[in-house]
Amino acid sequence: MDAATGGWSAVPESWTGSGRLPPGPDASTSDGAVVAFGAVCDVAVPWNRSTGQVGFALSEYLDLEFGKRVVLHSERGVTVGVRGGSSPGFTAGELRALFLGALLPDEGEEEPGEPHPWRWLAELAAARGVTVTPEELRSVPYELEFRPAVQALIR
Repeated sequence: MDAATGGWSAVPESWTGSGRLPPGPDASTSDGAVVAFGAVCDVAVPWNRSTGQVGFALSEYLDLEFGKRVVLHSERGVTVGVRGGSSPGFTAGELRALFLGALLPDEGEEEPGEPHPWRWLAELAAARGVTVTPEELRSVPYELEFRPAVQALIR
């Protein structure tokens, strides 16, 4: 907290690399079917004691049958302000809820009656060479992978 500004602080700089998965190679028909769908969660802006904030980057991906991972998008993230203490401490459940909420569509972009933007994700997959329907995406396991920097913040 910055006493000079009444507790307000600047929003961290935009995330331009830290914590983001690179797009990686596009898929081909020889890579097999989608076997998992998920998100990688990493620290983008490390814990800053003076601002009381830590920023996270989120990238959603598909894992294919023969081992290839195809990143669908990496533009999402969330910054969390934590009061008190010398460092943040989250439970795994708190982080899971926070990250899943940040991955939901923005207001006005939701698909009626759907908690996740299945159609949009299937379109992103098609653009990367993966043929998958929204129904198929809905049926595969969803994994939330915490990178080591995120794991270090779990109490």
